[in-house]
Amino acid sequence: MLNLVVVAGDQGSAEKCAATILGAASRHASRSLILSAVDPEGPAGLEARIDALAMSPAGGRAETGAETVHVVVRGETGLHLASIIVPLLVHDLPVALWWPNDPPLGSHRADRLLPIADRLIVDGSAWTGNGLDLLGLLAVAAEQHQLVVADWALLRQARWREAIASVYDLPDLRPHLGAVRRIEVEYAAAEPGDPAGKTNVVRPLYHVAWLASRLGMTVAEPVNRESDGRRTATLRQKDHAVEVVLRPVVSDLGAGSTVRVKIVSRLRGAELVGEVAAGDRSVEVMVWDNGRERVRRVYVAPRLTDVDLLGRAVEEGAADPVAVHALAMAGRLLGVESALHKAERHRSQDHD
Repeated sequence: MLNLVVVAGDQGSAEKCAATILGAASRHASRSLILSAVDPEGPAGLEARIDALAMSPAGGRAETGAETVHVVVRGETGLHLASIIVPLLVHDLPVALWWPNDPPLGSHRADRLLPIADRLIVDGSAWTGNGLDLLGLLAVAAEQHQLVVADWALLRQARWREAIASVYDLPDLRPHLGAVRRIEVEYAAAEPGDPAGKTNVVRPLYHVAWLASRLGMTVAEPVNRESDGRRTATLRQKDHAVEVVLRPVVSDLGAGSTVRVKIVSRLRGAELVGEVAAGDRSVEVMVWDNGRERVRRVYVAPRLTDVDLLGRAVEEGAADPVAVHALAMAGRLLGVESALHKAERHRSQDHD
């Protein structure tokens, strides 16, 4: 079905990725190339082995197969990954490039590898530091290289998005979608107050980017870190401002995990507050209309596993417009102006 190229970096990451690929093999037969590097300062060299797996599904369906080529590069050989990868690809099949760790976007290595790929798979929630600089570079790279980007950090939020949308299920509440005044996202901090600002906040930011892109908002003031550890921004929706707050809180969840999303809207004197919180296997939705509880629901929605995420990352044949717009909006929230957006702005100024 496809070529899956994994630039794993170290061998520990390579083994973890190989296990995930094996778990997804029955659904997505592929030729997988897993590359890891050791001893970059040592002598040049290359080691390789091939694993082949044949599966006979039940029900008389045709046998499927998967091939995994494990390549370990040493020394200077690691500078020439593109020339190692291209001859091993199955021609006429799409190429998905999976970077499980921090992708070196903007580097010579990335510039050599990205043109090979039709799709880039990353996990923004696993990046070192707060992840925001890399997220901005990802938004730029997606446009420059016309890449379909599958970010596990965004894929994980599917259950959140469905739950947030359900806040406005009742017909009389839907007009509030055009009157949002505040978006607040609480996330688990690595330490109380996140004083160093190093907790990864890619997932919390994606919540805001998705909402802003779906509800026709623009960025008035990009994300800024406050002295108390919060990150704030200002959006505009129609003729009014929308306050954005990303707030670190103490939680038992893993650092960077979303704890709660709260949306406040005001329309003709009425205030609507929607809150969504999630655990390992469920999502809870609560809605208050002028202080009166209107909705309280709990959905069974377990977290996606790595096998699930890999499957979703390779299933779509074309770019998901929701993901495309969310990533572009994330870039604008971070103050990254894409070439396309610049051109649109210049055309608008010329027209004026």
